[in-house]
Amino acid sequence: MSVRWWVAVPAVVLALAGCSGPTPSTTPTPLPADVLAGISVELRQGRSTWADRVVQVRVTNAGPGDVSVTGVRLATPDVEGVASTDKGRILRAGVDRDFSVALGDPLCDEPGSGPATAEVDLTDDAGRRSTVVAEPTDPQGHLARIHGEDCAAVAVAEGATLTLADTITTSDVDGTLAAQVRLEAEPVPGGPRVEVTQVDRTVLFAPPGGAVSWPVALDTEDGAGAVSLPAVAGRCDLHAVADDKRGTFFGVHARVDGVAQPVFYLPSSEALRSALFSFIRTACGVPTDG
Repeated sequence: MSVRWWVAVPAVVLALAGCSGPTPSTTPTPLPADVLAGISVELRQGRSTWADRVVQVRVTNAGPGDVSVTGVRLATPDVEGVASTDKGRILRAGVDRDFSVALGDPLCDEPGSGPATAEVDLTDDAGRRSTVVAEPTDPQGHLARIHGEDCAAVAVAEGATLTLADTITTSDVDGTLAAQVRLEAEPVPGGPRVEVTQVDRTVLFAPPGGAVSWPVALDTEDGAGAVSLPAVAGRCDLHAVADDKRGTFFGVHARVDGVAQPVFYLPSSEALRSALFSFIRTACGVPTDG
């Protein structure tokens, strides 16, 4: 991670009644170099903020002194504008803190170029101030994944409206209770051809027999269509179920005018989410009043 720092220089004018001569000004003193050298920046994304396209800028203070973060800004070439927060937090020496920022609209047709850049405003108890400007590390490739998801969803939406029905039915599949989740596709008049070829299992719901995905054959050339995804409980650890953040988002694989798109995720409505959680309690043998 390349890092540099600079100091904002606001002019402070002191008007002294009855005095003449040069107007004094003050310049904030920068933070010590060894403190700044200990600051590093990394990108993260939690499951709870995935759907909202919010990422966490993790600021680590490996330097010798405590500082306060007073603002964070993230600019990336694949989204509009600058994602920012002015939520301040103390950053003790040897500690890291996450700062959540909401990404702007995706740039799919004409993305920018160059790396992402993070700016972190810092101050300390002595009033010294600096701004660290860094290219954040992204070890899990969140920005590339988000861009792929964003632009796949945009491309598919130009040719088809995909929805998951609000209600489910249940049936016995080889002796196992399964929820029938209905995926519907409606062509967009004048839009490109969209073919949905596969839907991925979730943390909580899977095809019977342990497969990792449902094969799908929906094609807007055939007009409106729908398929049923038989889903069994993927796990019955009720603590994990209660803490779920992504179990009702279904990964969609599609082609647009013959071009394969990155996987993107179709969310369940609140009505479907409620129905699925009711189903998983029944499938796992949990009493409805438990």
